[in-house]
Amino acid sequence: ANANANVEVLSVEAFIDAYCDGEGREIAREAYEAAVAADGADAEDAGGNAGAGTSYDAHRSEGEIAEGAAAGTIVLGALRVKRLGAVCEGFVDGVLIPSKHAMNRAIHGDSVAVEICPEDEWRAATATSVTLEDDDQTTTTSKVRTGRVVGITHRATLDVVACLDVVDEEDLKSDARGERNGALCVPMDSKIVKVKLLTRRARDLVGQRFIVRIDRWLANQRYPSGHLVKILGGVGEVDGEMAALLARYDIPAEPFGARALAELPREGADWMVPKEETEKRRDLRHHRACSIDPPGCTDVDDALSVHVSADRVEIGVHIADVSYFVRPGTLLDHEAQMRGTTVYLVDRRLDMLPSLLSENLASLLERRDRLAVSCVWTLDRNLDVVDVWLGRTVIHSRHQMTYYQAQAIHDGQPLPHGDSSDTFDAVERELVRGDLQTLVAFANKTNAIRLAHGAVELESAELRFETDAQTKTPTEVLQKDEVPMMRVVAELMILANSAAARTTHRAFPSRALLRRHAPPREGGFEELTKLAAAKGIELDGSSGEALNASLARVAATSEPEVTTLFRGLATRAMSEAQYISSGSISGADGGFGHYGLALTYYTHFTSPIRRYADVVVHRQLIAAVDVAEAEKRATERDLDSLAQHLNERNRASKHAQSRCGEIYLLWLLREKPMIEPAVVHEIRDDGVMVFLPAFHMKAPIRLVDDAGNAIEELKESTFETRDPDDKDAKQWLQATPVVGVAGETLRRSTSVEGDSLNVVRSSDDTVVRSYALLQKVWVQMSCTQTRTHGPKLELRLLDAGAHAGARDARIAREREPRAFKPTTLSTAVKQVIADIGSFPVDADADENDDRRHAVENLNVPAKSASGRSRLAPPLARLTLNDDTRATPALGVITVDEGPDETLRVERVHAKRRAFDARRAAAARAWARLHATRALGDAGRARHRKRARRVA
Repeated sequence: ANANANVEVLSVEAFIDAYCDGEGREIAREAYEAAVAADGADAEDAGGNAGAGTSYDAHRSEGEIAEGAAAGTIVLGALRVKRLGAVCEGFVDGVLIPSKHAMNRAIHGDSVAVEICPEDEWRAATATSVTLEDDDQTTTTSKVRTGRVVGITHRATLDVVACLDVVDEEDLKSDARGERNGALCVPMDSKIVKVKLLTRRARDLVGQRFIVRIDRWLANQRYPSGHLVKILGGVGEVDGEMAALLARYDIPAEPFGARALAELPREGADWMVPKEETEKRRDLRHHRACSIDPPGCTDVDDALSVHVSADRVEIGVHIADVSYFVRPGTLLDHEAQMRGTTVYLVDRRLDMLPSLLSENLASLLERRDRLAVSCVWTLDRNLDVVDVWLGRTVIHSRHQMTYYQAQAIHDGQPLPHGDSSDTFDAVERELVRGDLQTLVAFANKTNAIRLAHGAVELESAELRFETDAQTKTPTEVLQKDEVPMMRVVAELMILANSAAARTTHRAFPSRALLRRHAPPREGGFEELTKLAAAKGIELDGSSGEALNASLARVAATSEPEVTTLFRGLATRAMSEAQYISSGSISGADGGFGHYGLALTYYTHFTSPIRRYADVVVHRQLIAAVDVAEAEKRATERDLDSLAQHLNERNRASKHAQSRCGEIYLLWLLREKPMIEPAVVHEIRDDGVMVFLPAFHMKAPIRLVDDAGNAIEELKESTFETRDPDDKDAKQWLQATPVVGVAGETLRRSTSVEGDSLNVVRSSDDTVVRSYALLQKVWVQMSCTQTRTHGPKLELRLLDAGAHAGARDARIAREREPRAFKPTTLSTAVKQVIADIGSFPVDADADENDDRRHAVENLNVPAKSASGRSRLAPPLARLTLNDDTRATPALGVITVDEGPDETLRVERVHAKRRAFDARRAAAARAWARLHATRALGDAGRARHRKRARRVA
């Protein structure tokens, strides 16, 4: 019926019939029916009487929950399910929820109210077992607070990615039950319960992944019920699995709306910086600016510049001025805020901004004038900061370099194979090299200061994949090839972010958007502490400095795989960095500093093309430094809400990117199993947990079969011939079937050195082999495809002596040049000579540099083949960086692995202190050399000669 000429009034059913078509009409109808049914069910299940024969308790009312929380008998928090199946277990703020019935219809991630049980009902968490396939189990056997869910205050999970239960799918395939109005479906996330799907389209879901929305879970229902939202694609197919991944983490993949795109400059790609805009800004186009990014980067957020005057050096970090194009309150701004961040997947990039902005108008492309927001440091000849300026600029980037090009130019080496050098003639190349040397010297100096204040250097893996152009499946996995220039650029970005944070907080102390990294949570280093104790090292995580020292002691006496394990676990133990509004944090909350970077003020300012938080910070910064340009600022309440939204988007992006890399690795392993070294980091009753350093992954290995017999180590792998005409073309078939050896069992033992797992022959009680904490083992990585939860990693322990693949891999690795990463070197040596005093080390310094010192020996235990502590790789020569004034001038430290397997660290004699002072003067002369390169070759030669004379 028409209420008036402009408004058409329709029922929901009529609207669906009129405005929906095809698959969308049927899905909309089912969604409406489910909503109506859920409203009726909620009225019936409002609380109080749960009804006869129900399996779950009725939920408490809001008033009862509030009263219990005030009395301390009810705890509020989020449910974190550890495992769901034959054994169900979860935690809410440290309170154990020991069963599915105790969870009382709560789903993983829900905000719940938990009533604490009487102390005589408290339990211990389930004993660890790799059978449960959980890599994050609680290892304590002592009883903990135990409770049961009495109310759900907020449902975190409504939309669930799932597939049909195998029994129902087989029935649908065989027409065993005829027409059906529903089916049971299994969520992809194994921590979420099955859902009863009410749909007339069950047959369309066979072999598919889809989204189901949970509508209700009554007290007398075994499973929650829901309705179909969207079909994503085939199980096991690349497109279907990637669509499922995006849906699981709620990553928006839709194109930008036409109205939002209409707000972009009408000139499109032909847009040029307006003259009137240039006149409003500081013109830095005469500064030599260059960008340094990964190969193939098109969304260039930042560029770096060095400008030398008579007695000063200006170093600039220039960031794309996205805030000029994306104004507050516009549709483009709304889309960017909703997306929150650019998501980088293996096979695609989901941009926060339209490509016209991210890859062109805002991107700091070479040989084009571009708008920027810059942070410029003015330095003296010693590279000490004299002044910092922040504001809007216009720049002209001379070169777009990759990290590898920049590193080659800095080192005076030819450009990497395939890189073009048409923008670098001999003169320009030397000028750019001088700029890079100055950037390196400044970054090394500031990095050393942060390290001295307790900055923590941790590690994580970053994988890249080569994929088949047609099938999109992976053909090769490549690990990130790190060069020192990556850390130089990262350090300069950290400095710019900190400078922006100080400026915005000074202007808006109660409403600045900051990036806070709280100190590690209490008990977060428990696992690391136990592992360090197994090496006879007492781990101290009381501060960043203490943690660095402890990790360095491990690095100085361990093989690289063990060092990577410790740094990887330390990374996992850290609290999550979060965006905050400065007005929402008090001193009682520990302040808003960044623990990992050892900075009092920090924010995100340097990547506005891919992070919305940076756009907000730009607006605040512009308002702080230029009142005439001040934009309307968010209120304290609005900013706090925005910070929480950005935290959620950032977390989802991180999980999606990580899981995508895992999926592609597993797909590759399905066709190409790998043999890799691993480290035992946890002993369990029926197997071990191992850490794979190459991929920073933890995974279980079960060492007992269903009959209780110990599983033998794999001695060979099975392949089949793929091409009859080429007998060398082998394709992976399967590992030799798991075989338990009759008469051999597992026996777990505990000692001061830590737990171990022994394989014991029952007939004579002989230990056949054993596995101890931090033991290096060789494993075969392969993959099995599970239809419900996706690809799954399979590990088999190898007999390193008998298995040809393990033997060849071990020999190949022993022949490889062994070297630590620069950060590991600097931290390790810094701790080894802790008795002398802490000092900054430049691990990337030129080995032929003239700044050297005489030292004496300091013996450190190494590790022999019998199992004592040993340093696997020989360490290279290290030199101090230019900043020697705050610490004893220790100069060069030579570290060798002697024939007696002793690590010798040479120490400065007291009688050489006068010599050290002259060396410090030489170091300052070298720093002045960087600042005076504008004098030309003759000037540089004079300063080099003077530096050597002082030395």
